[in-house]
Amino acid sequence: MIDKNPVISVVDGKICINGHTFEEHELRESKEYLQSIGAEEAVFSPENDEELNELHSIVERMEKASPEASGKDAASYYLN
Repeated sequence: MIDKNPVISVVDGKICINGHTFEEHELRESKEYLQSIGAEEAVFSPENDEELNELHSIVERMEKASPEASGKDAASYYLN
């Protein structure tokens, strides 16, 4: 299945991509999922600033839990 623009959402304090929920320690799994569907750019449309801040917080926690993550001043998030 190819999905060049999957949808990211926040569900119960976790990142959800196209309905697949990933725990904080599953940064690699989320990356592998995005690669498996041929994603080029994920879409995140927060309903408010609180939801945007929650995603940012989740990504920071995932980054701390993963040795492959790097870069604190990124304006966007890349899983390459």
